[in-house]
Amino acid sequence: MSHADPAAGSDSDSRHPAHARVALGYEPPAGEDGRIWIPKGGNHQVAGLSDARKARLLGAVLDLKSELGARLVLLGLEVDGLGPAERAALRARVAFLPADGGLLSNLNAWENIVLPLGFHAPRRMHGAAAEVNGLLEELGADPRSLLAKLPERMSAYEKKLAGYVRILLENPELVLVEDLLGGLDAADRAGAAGFLPAYQARCPGGTFVQIEGSPEA
Repeated sequence: MSHADPAAGSDSDSRHPAHARVALGYEPPAGEDGRIWIPKGGNHQVAGLSDARKARLLGAVLDLKSELGARLVLLGLEVDGLGPAERAALRARVAFLPADGGLLSNLNAWENIVLPLGFHAPRRMHGAAAEVNGLLEELGADPRSLLAKLPERMSAYEKKLAGYVRILLENPELVLVEDLLGGLDAADRAGAAGFLPAYQARCPGGTFVQIEGSPEA
């Protein structure tokens, strides 16, 4: 795992308008620290962010819009220079797993997992059940036990797992995972350790980035 120091990066990097080898690049407004420059491919970690800094970074990525005076590069593209069609295409290449799994409370695990697929790629729904079952089994879960559960009946790990399988179905080029091990006991942490290899097997050239907060936050 590479650890991406929020202040990492060379001066020469910042002079390139858009770098084809950059998976996630963030430069805060002038006078602030917290620069992030992560190359494409592999496993990376951005650690020690305060809650406020983490929220600003993730908000910029999810909205595909940098704050005033900041710069955001995703998969080699300067997001603020993109048109609507280019933004939509980029959004489909990036996925985010919130710390709580990001599930809708009124849908069971199966419905949460396939909702984006049914909306964006309905033709892929044929065969989705076998694909989902296979991914859950690969990650050590019992599909019959999990898929019918509503989020209120799931453990913290099951929520992360359901959210992660939903991400894997999308085959994203860039995955951001917030506080991967947060709220998990030792057994569940061992299960979460399987998230990265499952992604790398499915998307060999993809970039996996763990966004971790400060222990003191």
